[in-house]
Amino acid sequence: MAEHVTTVKACFRLSVLVAALAIAGCYTYVAENRYPTLADAKADRLFERGWLPDLLPPSSFDIHTINNLDASTSTGSFRFSPTDGPLLFGKLTMEASAEAPFSDWPATLMDYKRRGFIAWSHRKGYERWVFFCIAREGRCEYVMWSTRWSTSASGR
Repeated sequence: MAEHVTTVKACFRLSVLVAALAIAGCYTYVAENRYPTLADAKADRLFERGWLPDLLPPSSFDIHTINNLDASTSTGSFRFSPTDGPLLFGKLTMEASAEAPFSDWPATLMDYKRRGFIAWSHRKGYERWVFFCIAREGRCEYVMWSTRWSTSASGR
C-alpha cells in the first residue's frame, strides 16, 4: 500500500511539473505602462529602453505603452498640444512601411486612414515605428517592431 501511495504522489508531482512547464513555455511577457507626463516617462527611462524613440514633443502627456518583450513589438498612444505638432512631425517621415510582421497590416493601414489618421514613420537601427496621428487633436497611436530577427528585412 505504501508503494502505491508513493507512486501516486510521484505521478501527481510529475503531472504538476509537466503542466507548469507547458504553461511557462506558452507565457508571453508583456509590460504595460502609463505615464501622465513626458517627465514621468523620462524618469522611468522609457526612451532609454528603446520601446519609444525620444522624439515626443515637450507637451506630451497620457503616454501609454504595451511592450511584448518576446516578440519585440510595442503598441501605444500619447497626446500632445497640437501647437507642438511640428516638433514631432519634423522628426518623422510621412509614410507607413508597406511591410510589417503583422498579417493584418494592410487592413490596419486602411482602418487608420479611414478614421482620419495620417501615418508617419521612424527608423532607428533594427527598430521600425509607425505613428498614426491626428495633428489637430494632438493625438498619436503607434506600433513598433524589430527587424533584427527577420529573414526578409535587412535591418538597415
